[in-house]
Amino acid sequence: MKQIILTSLLLAAMAPAIAQTADRLEYSLWPLEKGSSLSVYADKAYIRSSPSVQGTIVDSLLPGSPVIVDEVITANPLTMKGMTTAWLKTHYTTAGKEVKGYVWVGLLALNTLTKDGTTFVYGLEKRSVVSENEETLTVRIKALDKDHRILDMKEWTVPGGENARSSESKLLGEMGLDSVKEIFRLNFSGDACGLPTDYYYFGWNGNKLLTLPGKSNTFDAGAFAYTETLIFPKEVGGQPGKILKLMVSEQYGEDGETVESKTVKREVYTWDGNKATKQ
Repeated sequence: MKQIILTSLLLAAMAPAIAQTADRLEYSLWPLEKGSSLSVYADKAYIRSSPSVQGTIVDSLLPGSPVIVDEVITANPLTMKGMTTAWLKTHYTTAGKEVKGYVWVGLLALNTLTKDGTTFVYGLEKRSVVSENEETLTVRIKALDKDHRILDMKEWTVPGGENARSSESKLLGEMGLDSVKEIFRLNFSGDACGLPTDYYYFGWNGNKLLTLPGKSNTFDAGAFAYTETLIFPKEVGGQPGKILKLMVSEQYGEDGETVESKTVKREVYTWDGNKATKQ
């Protein structure tokens, strides 16, 4: 049992250093399968005639504009804002005409969701090296209208490297929060045991993105599990005007299955229609 825990800790400690040496982002953060559709994240994305900043600009696209993946060009990655990513050979249709060209992956959204005429895109602003074994990613979410104009945005920093090998997002509805029309949830996950999955929540009131409490889950097979759960007013056990957070920590025994100890804590946040305040 102790050997399992030690091995997990060693792998978690070594992986970020390896990622730093490579000095690049894993392309797995973006869904780059051939034929898949991605959206522009940057305020303006140039489409070029070749996979290089020396390539002639053939078009430019606004945030939220869709492009189709034809091929990932890994032979000539570009580094900007601390991020090293590939170029895409892509095509899309504008004004009834098909346009073909190349776009740098770092200008594209990690995911895009649309509801009731508002489009939410999120992507990476930059990658920063904090120390030999630590890096961070600056993430930004943008709310767009049907004409691709930015209505509001939020920016924050998340752990990078092995802590951010995949990302997902989802629209949850208003969940009973006053003045909120939609809740946007996204997460970043590591790819090894013992690395957390961190969730970030934002409420949308039609004009502004409102920061909500987040949560984090961590699991190391046979060793421990830590789970946070948010309960909104509309959910079972929810309370009007409040967001509840349950935090459960479990330690497993030598057999890796029996729970030897368990602690449960709770936090309560009051919601005034604009922000959540921890009681």
